[in-house]
Formats: sequence, structure tokens, C-alpha cells
Amino acid sequence: MLKTNFTPFGRRKQSRLSIQQLYALGLSLFFIGAFLFATLRYMLVFDLQAPLGQNVPLLAEPLLPGVVQAQAAAPSAQQGGLPTPPAPSADPAATAPPSPKPETTLTEDAENGLWSYESAEFSLQIRREAPKEGVVATVALLSWPEGALCPLQSAFAGGSYARNLHYRTSEIAKTEGALFAINGDYYGFRGDGIIVRGGALYREKPARDMLCLFADGSLEILPEQGADVEALLGRGLRDSFSFGPALVVNGALPESFITDVSGANPRTALGQKADGSLVFVVVDGRLQGFSSGLNIRDLAAYMQSLGCVTAYNLDGGMTSCMVFNGQTISRPCGAGNRERPLSDILLVKSPLIQP
Repeated sequence: MLKTNFTPFGRRKQSRLSIQQLYALGLSLFFIGAFLFATLRYMLVFDLQAPLGQNVPLLAEPLLPGVVQAQAAAPSAQQGGLPTPPAPSADPAATAPPSPKPETTLTEDAENGLWSYESAEFSLQIRREAPKEGVVATVALLSWPEGALCPLQSAFAGGSYARNLHYRTSEIAKTEGALFAINGDYYGFRGDGIIVRGGALYREKPARDMLCLFADGSLEILPEQGADVEALLGRGLRDSFSFGPALVVNGALPESFITDVSGANPRTALGQKADGSLVFVVVDGRLQGFSSGLNIRDLAAYMQSLGCVTAYNLDGGMTSCMVFNGQTISRPCGAGNRERPLSDILLVKSPLIQP
């Protein structure tokens, strides 16, 4: 039968590829696809690897911990062998900068009777108040971190132990570079008592009850008669004061008070609260129309009301004085409203105050 490319109706027949043609077409398509795949892959790899040889600037700080370490470890995986694991990120607690110390602040508001000093070493809060009608007192509260040495110190007039060497509290405070000071027991006025200052024994003639200040800031009232001074020094006794009487003992008031100065007078007292903080009180007196002063029993009750579990009476009268930052903030009753010269003070120093 004759083969023709037309149908019986005169239409051209659709051509069909032979097996050989189909095989050749498929083989051609395969090689073309392989060529295109290899070319595109090379182009992609080239574009991705090209930046690795450039100096790409890093961020000043990584966005997340460990980012920089992970980037540094990546090239080792391309060099063969096992990849180097990224270094563990540092413990934030171990690398964190130390907490800054509290800023030292000093404030003075004499008009409203408020003064304060705050630092990492200690805190001093002072206020003027009226313990009773017609009486003015200046009260200071000293506290310091647990375990630290007490910042309260003592100082001699002229820097030396001597009965006849006398300077005013404000003058000794200035010489010593004291931020805060009150008068001491005026040991030079008497020739008896046990006097320890700065951990050194200067006099040992028992006569009355003494106030002991230890290096940790604790206060203890002991009878001088029979006191073992060496043992007290071994316990850390730093200063002893011989005046009195005791005002508060173990949180209670004594049944009686023995004093040479009765009636309402200027007073100075040192006490301690249960939390270890120290309380300083200077009561103005003999100032008509301003402050009459307190008697000993009222002073003791006042110290107890301030939370003192231990309190002791220091020298008073014209000696009573409190100084803060170079200014006398109590009102002494001496001539010209100045305090009487004496032989010793208690003080607190600060780097802000230069002698």
C-alpha cells in the first residue's frame, strides 16, 4: 500500500518521530540541562564565597552573647576535620562590672534643723527637736555596714594627753578634720577614773562607772572598781569615758542617779540602739527664752524614748556642744554662745573634710 502524508479527506497527517529521533532529542535535552545546572551552581557558589575574602566590619558590640565566638569558629569547619564548637558565653554575673559605691552626699538645712551625710562607709542623720516644752535638743544617729569598724573616734586637745591642755570642741574638730563631733568627758578636769583612748591606757584610778566603746562600735557600762583593763583591751576596747551617771542599762532606767549637777542644765549623752547604731544627744540649756535644759532623770527618759538600750551621760553645762561640717549646730551657753574649752572630744571623720 502506498504511504502518503495526506488523509483520505485531503488533510495533512501529523508527523511522528521515529524511535531514533526521540532518543536523540532526549539525549540532547539531558546534556543541555546538565550544562545549565553546572554553570548556575558555579555562579552561585562564586557569589556566596566571594565576600569571605573581604574585610567585613563587625558590630561594635554583638547583638547576642556568643555571636562573635560562633562566627570565629565557622571557618574551621571548611578546613576539614571536626568543626570547633563555639566558646560558651561568659557568665553575666562573673563578667558584670562591680556595683558602684553609693555616692557620697552631704546636706545642710540649718533653718529646719536637718543635717545628713551618706557614704559607703557610714550614714549620719541629725535633727533638731524638742524633747519637752521649752527645751531644744540636737540628736544625731550614726550607722555603718555590718562587720565594718565603727567610724567613731576620740581625740585629745592639742593631740596629746594632758590635764592642763584645753581647746574648744569646734577647734579640736577643725584640727582633726572631723565631719562630726561632740564634747567628751573632760578627763582633764579630774585626776581619777580609767582613761583609755585609741586602745592605749592613760589612767587607771577607779572611781565610778565608765562607758566602754569597743572597736566594733558596741557600748558597755561597767564599774571601774575591779575592771580588768587588760582583758577589756583584749576584747577590743578602744575608748573609755569616766563621767556618768549611767542613763539606760539593758534598756531600763536605773532606780537612782548619782550626779553632782542636778536640775535643768545643758547635757551631752551617748547611747546605743538595739541594732547597734549610735545616738548622740546635746541638749541646750541655761538659755532663757530658747531652752532651759533637762535634769538627769528627764535626760535618761529621753534617751530611752529614742530607742537606746544603753546610754551614758558625758560632761555637760557650758561644755555641751555638737559640731557638723565645721559649724557648731547646737547652741552652747558659754560666753558669746561659745562652748567651754576642754581636753577631749568624740568625732567622726570624712574624706570630704580636710584638717
